[in-house]
Amino acid sequence: MSIQDHPRYGPNPVYIFFEAYIQDVIGYLPEDKSASIQSMNIQRVFDTQASDWRAVVKETLHLSDTIDVAILDLWYRNREHFTSESGEYDPVWFSQIFTDEYMKEGSTVDVWPEGALAAAKNRIAQAKSSESK
Repeated sequence: MSIQDHPRYGPNPVYIFFEAYIQDVIGYLPEDKSASIQSMNIQRVFDTQASDWRAVVKETLHLSDTIDVAILDLWYRNREHFTSESGEYDPVWFSQIFTDEYMKEGSTVDVWPEGALAAAKNRIAQAKSSESK
């Protein structure tokens, strides 16, 4: 099945790259997949100034400077919901749900009321600290 025929990606092919971006942020995108995306030269497709594929995605979707915080905060807070039967986290499922929620009309996924951004950064630091133990 081609991308154009895929029910999820046909109407929104940029979702493939946004989901890869999300997986990269949470540390689950294999390096070879990242290199493969970089070799696609997507900056020409999306007509961006950026050349690194991650920057192309950020520019194309007009992502904020805090999108990585939003992704990591939701990943760490909700990853038990994205655990497979084998006990492994499912970053693909998470990236698809994050994309769907982010793209909804009126989404507040990356909106930070007073104090929320600092709290999110603190939760991320605590989660990373407990992972390294």
